[in-house]
Amino acid sequence: MQRDGEAILNRVIDSMANGVIAIDREGTIFLFNAAAARLLGVEKEKALGKRLLDIVPNSGLVNVLRTGAPETGRPQPIGARAVIADRAPIFRDGELIGAVSVFQDVTEMEKMSRELDSTRTLVRTLEEVLAGAGEWMMVVDANGIVTMISEEYARFNGTSVAEAVGRHVTEVVENTRMHVVAKTGVAEIGERQTIHGRELIVNRIPLKDGGRVVGAYGRVVFKTVDQLRELAGKMNLLESKVKYYEEELTHLRGARYTFASIVGVGAAITAAKEEAERASRTDSTVLLSGETGTGKELFAHAMHAAGPRRAGPFIKLNCAAVPAELLESELFGYEEGAFTGARKGGKPGKFELAAGGTLFLDEIGDMPLPMQAKLLRVLQEREVDRLGGTATRRLDLRLIAATSRNLEELVGQGTFRPDLYYRVHVIPIRVPPLREHPEDLRLIAEAFLAGLAADTGEPKKRLSVELLEILRVHSWPGNVRELQNVLERAVAMSRGEALLPEHIPAHLVRDAQGAGKEVTPGSLASARAEAERAAILTALSAAGGNKTKAAALLRIHRVKLYEKLKRHGIVAERKP
Repeated sequence: MQRDGEAILNRVIDSMANGVIAIDREGTIFLFNAAAARLLGVEKEKALGKRLLDIVPNSGLVNVLRTGAPETGRPQPIGARAVIADRAPIFRDGELIGAVSVFQDVTEMEKMSRELDSTRTLVRTLEEVLAGAGEWMMVVDANGIVTMISEEYARFNGTSVAEAVGRHVTEVVENTRMHVVAKTGVAEIGERQTIHGRELIVNRIPLKDGGRVVGAYGRVVFKTVDQLRELAGKMNLLESKVKYYEEELTHLRGARYTFASIVGVGAAITAAKEEAERASRTDSTVLLSGETGTGKELFAHAMHAAGPRRAGPFIKLNCAAVPAELLESELFGYEEGAFTGARKGGKPGKFELAAGGTLFLDEIGDMPLPMQAKLLRVLQEREVDRLGGTATRRLDLRLIAATSRNLEELVGQGTFRPDLYYRVHVIPIRVPPLREHPEDLRLIAEAFLAGLAADTGEPKKRLSVELLEILRVHSWPGNVRELQNVLERAVAMSRGEALLPEHIPAHLVRDAQGAGKEVTPGSLASARAEAERAAILTALSAAGGNKTKAAALLRIHRVKLYEKLKRHGIVAERKP
């Protein structure tokens, strides 16, 4: 009897016009009705038992698993369709065991609503324009009878609106062809017309209902020919400037890397690239996590270049590199006079600059708590206000965030907002450290050496067998960035075509020797470099990671310390 009841329930759910999807606590689909299969274009048998995000990459249902809170009336694009979804958690004995979504296709309803709004707006606009001061325009019906005319245009023709409406246009306007356009249905754009001895530039446009001409609309575009000549000169200048700035913006703000730029064929890096490629096809927020130097920014560039917003700008901001007091103005921008020292005319923020493209927030885990609250509001409302401004700007961008810190631990410590974590943790992608795909080390090294040779114009250096063995046993705490720094130093130190162990920092040689590898002894220069590196590490440790204090301890300028940090591949972090 129970089995019959389940069968009837399944038939009822399958007969619903709305799509129904239910997932368990792990995000696996266990209910997928016929309407869902039709709307998503996925067979029911192929969906059941699969992870939801593999079937619907941009689904918001997984948010309910995290929050345990229902969501109603949430819009979600599915291809060219517009879908409205209601989502709710599933509890059993007070324990969250899954979530269910009921959604319906509202594409046609939205289309009709937009068309109705468009018609209303058009009517209101036309009435306001015709009544507007200074505009010279009129409308005639199919017989050439004036049905509408602006007050200014009527006055110029020596009549009034009341006297002109209802009369044939030839009785109102000198040398007119409005009745001809209403008869032929052929537009006349930028034509000259002389009225009361003045030469004007006019447009005459037929009005149609389907394929039938029902009248004509006329407007005086330029009240003198000199106005046209002046505007043409300004337009030529503006077009030249716009073209130049568009080319500059495309060069400066576009993504510089693609997935082809991410070198590696190992299982770990290949899996990360495949996840990123799938995510790039959606507009969902992505959180890139991974140790410092793994190439998270490279992934962000590649996802933008492969996504539907590739033609838009790619704007990045390192949340750890901008002082807390400047972070808000960098993100939101500001109006003129918003604070002391504000630039004349104001300044757009990163949100505005990323319109139509992608905003990449690197090291989001280092964002101060007050700023996290403001970021969350922007992401929820999809609108932003400049500092000191009153106008609200709608957001149209894709967000990619990255962090080298464990955000879940930060949430537990109270230094990262859980609601912001769930907002950015929609599609998490982990970029693996170099030690998890050591088989790619040679490929990455060769690619970097080739790029370095192309930049310098010098022949490409060759990795010796001895040096490659040393590189393979190193743990690479700085990951790919550290490898690049080591190779760049080796290229600078070498004179021949081969890179040898003596060209790299001595500590790498000693590490390899400690691992039981036979290597060539380091040179005197290498020993000096290692001593310098050890001194820098000691100073940073004593200064708690503060570079300014470390530079003071070393009795060198802070800028010089940054140069040495880069040369030795040292990544300094503040102690918590």
